[in-house]
Amino acid sequence: MKPPRDKRPVPARPPGFSPEWAGGPTRTRRAAPAWGGSLPAPHPVASTEGQELDTLRERLTAFEGAKPAVQLDPAQVRPSGWSNRHDSAYTSPAFQRLKDNLDLAGGNEQPIVVHRVDAGYEIVSGHRRHRACSELGLPVFAVVCDEPLSGLDLFLAMERENREREDPSPYYQGRMYLQALDSGLLRSQRRLTVAIGVSHTWVRKVVQIAMLPAAVIDAFLDPAAIQPAHAENIVAALAADTATVISRATELAATKRTAKRSATEVVRRLVGLETPHEATILIRCGSMTAGHWRRDGKGRAVVTLDIGVSDDGAMVRVVAAIEDALGGGVET
Repeated sequence: MKPPRDKRPVPARPPGFSPEWAGGPTRTRRAAPAWGGSLPAPHPVASTEGQELDTLRERLTAFEGAKPAVQLDPAQVRPSGWSNRHDSAYTSPAFQRLKDNLDLAGGNEQPIVVHRVDAGYEIVSGHRRHRACSELGLPVFAVVCDEPLSGLDLFLAMERENREREDPSPYYQGRMYLQALDSGLLRSQRRLTVAIGVSHTWVRKVVQIAMLPAAVIDAFLDPAAIQPAHAENIVAALAADTATVISRATELAATKRTAKRSATEVVRRLVGLETPHEATILIRCGSMTAGHWRRDGKGRAVVTLDIGVSDDGAMVRVVAAIEDALGGGVET
């Protein structure tokens, strides 16, 4: 779903993203199948800005005829400079299922697409399949593009691959858009939105996710689960008290593998709407349970006392104790 357009600028910062890949041993397998897929056509140099923007819509055109797939050693293939996956993408259950399927099939039935570079090959599309084959020690089936590809061609191919997923991640989209803007590949928000065909509002929202501090991103079990509404709440909390939010994020990151919190639970903890004790806290009187307390959806403390310990006399003393603990100023 595409949000309404607006004219607000996209924020930018140096991305410093590092490509991720792993080489591995290979083992032989059966002959490669033929493939008749599509790849971006080389990006022509436009004589005017208007012509350039028009040609951005035509980058993803089909090859003339089918090209055969070939077996490649994954160690000879490097990821695209536009590869935007977080390390957690390669430890997720979905990636493990992909590996299991490729292992059972003896390799990737759907070839990846690569183009030639000085030291071997660079991926145009198919990073997950390449990584899975590499970790399994399998050769990777690939279609090799002989035509030269520009940085814009590679960016558009990766952007299309990301958006054609069943459930595209705003986080990964934001990383790509931010990198394209910061690198100068697309020098303005206008060019970016025209090239990829999405609204200004959507670009702004996903870039906001990508610009969250690294400590905050690391608090999530899977950054792909971060949604634009989450980022807006976190950004507001950071503006109010950056140090506290970062401290909470560090604590959450230390236990994320065992706690396995949902993205919504992480956000609530980051912005202070839940205490570290997510369960209700019991109030004890000697060996007896006298009640409990918890925080509601607005972060307020709610104390509930059992009938046997909350007669009028007891409540006078409880109120006095609360006033004393808070330093006075609580009206009864």
